[in-house]
Amino acid sequence: MQPKSIALLQRIDTNIEQILQKFQDIFEVSINQDKPKELLAVESLTIESDALVIIRLCEDLLSVSRSLKETWCLGTLKVDPSKKKDHDEGTEQVFRQFNELTNRIAQFEKKPFAQI
Repeated sequence: MQPKSIALLQRIDTNIEQILQKFQDIFEVSINQDKPKELLAVESLTIESDALVIIRLCEDLLSVSRSLKETWCLGTLKVDPSKKKDHDEGTEQVFRQFNELTNRIAQFEKKPFAQI
C-alpha cells in the first residue's frame, strides 16, 4: 500500500475509535443516581461537548468519503480490471465504461470556460 493510503486508513480508524469512545463516555456520564445539581450541570456540559466532538469526527469521515469519490470520479484513481481475474464480461464492460466516463469528465474539466 502507498503511504497516503495507510495514513488515510489510520485517520479513519482513529476517528471511528474516538467516536466509539465518546459514545461510551456519554453513556457512563448519563447515569443519574441521585447526583447533586452541580454535578448534573457539569455532566450535561460534558455530554454536550462529547456530542459536538462526535459530530466533528463524523463530518471528518464524510469529508474523507467525499474526497475519495472526487478523486475516483475525476480520473486520478483508475479502475483496472486486468488486476482481478474473477471478473466476468459484464463487469469488465462496466469498468471500461466507467473509465471512459472519467476520461470525458477529466477532459471537460480541462477546457476553459470560454469553450463551453
